[in-house]
Amino acid sequence: MRSRSLLLAALGLCLVACQAAAPAVRPVPEEAAPDLQGVQDPVLALNGLFRQQYASARAAYVARLGTEERPVLLMDGKLTLRWRGERTVYPVLSPRYHMLKALSHVPFSVYVALLGNTGPTLSEEVRTRFQRTRELLPVVLAALEDPGSAPSKLVPAELLEGQRALLRESDALLAECLSKGKPSLERLARFVQAVRPPLIANVRASARDELDALHQHVGTVRASMTPEQWGRVVVVISTSRQARARETSLQYFERLLGEPPMGEGASREGRIVVLEAFGSREPLEVMGVHELDQDAAAGLLGDKLLLQSDLLSPYAAEYLRQLLP
Repeated sequence: MRSRSLLLAALGLCLVACQAAAPAVRPVPEEAAPDLQGVQDPVLALNGLFRQQYASARAAYVARLGTEERPVLLMDGKLTLRWRGERTVYPVLSPRYHMLKALSHVPFSVYVALLGNTGPTLSEEVRTRFQRTRELLPVVLAALEDPGSAPSKLVPAELLEGQRALLRESDALLAECLSKGKPSLERLARFVQAVRPPLIANVRASARDELDALHQHVGTVRASMTPEQWGRVVVVISTSRQARARETSLQYFERLLGEPPMGEGASREGRIVVLEAFGSREPLEVMGVHELDQDAAAGLLGDKLLLQSDLLSPYAAEYLRQLLP
């Protein structure tokens, strides 16, 4: 029994080490092959072969993604279907969404500038930006009153007064800052109290706008598939670190697919994988590694989730109670 446990632990350690391997499948050059002189070298050679085998298996898992066998939905501000070797992009964030976001950024711009201006007086850089902002605000306010302008057309009628409040309150605070210097904490508190309700209204409307568009496009994708094909769909979502846990599209797909809410790391990821950025690894590769590790852990270790977190964590906790009683 002990030998079996040691074998499983060794296999797990090898798989954990492999998770950090380079994404490309590159055979070990002949000149880099381990020297088989000595006791340790054959073990290193076997480990090198394991890495090559894992890389080949990973490539095979990635290759099936986006095929008839494994449709993939990628969500990173737009929805992309990769299926049958084709790529179809659906816009999710509408012009209305971007307009509300831009208008909401005005009070944020003022507030974060004051947070970042740590000196006793306004820096010249901040003063210059405040002056430029004040030049633009009347233009935007006038556009909100013009029925033919983009801001007036895109902002829902029930939110127009809120946009006026955001811009006017921001302009008033900017004028005071430029004439009197940095505001008191009490003045900042009054500013926050005035702009928070329209900001929250914008955020609520933006969430509904994004979800409506996403739901419509997912409905189009789903209608193009049989129930069996839809059952094979997997989702990769790109998000920021701050938004990861309850990101809007993540909540949507969890509810749609009946997946449990995300836990720590990948420990509860099934048909959905979340990336904090698409930069370091191609999203299909991440999904391929995710599925390969689950299958390997299920077959070798008896639990498909063991490689979705630090395999050593329960044993580390056990030993830490002795090491740091």
